[in-house]
Amino acid sequence: MSLQTQDDIAQLAGAMIDAITANELGRAEALWFQLRDLPDAPPAALAAGAFILILRDKPQDALHYLNTLPDDCCPELKTLCTYLTGDPIWHSEASALENSTDPLVRSAMRHLLSTSAEAA
Repeated sequence: MSLQTQDDIAQLAGAMIDAITANELGRAEALWFQLRDLPDAPPAALAAGAFILILRDKPQDALHYLNTLPDDCCPELKTLCTYLTGDPIWHSEASALENSTDPLVRSAMRHLLSTSAEAA
């Protein structure tokens, strides 16, 4: 991967995340499509586009997209999608990730699990 491509990927991914954070979903989606067209874009950067679909209340589409990426790519996003679609498998997926070495993943999965326990 060339330095230019790495810079392009970093710039597009950063701009896409900024647009998602600002709830500018049209702009975020356009940037996501540009990112998807770049050679060698890492799957984790591409997976961030699933947030656009989630924010558009299309978690099933987000899950479908995530399933086109490598199996080990962003299991926490896949778990969130299964949770949002009401698929009961989310619970075992969240349980498997609740002790993740990534503090953000660990916190998110524990939150999902505790929210579920409170609702029961």
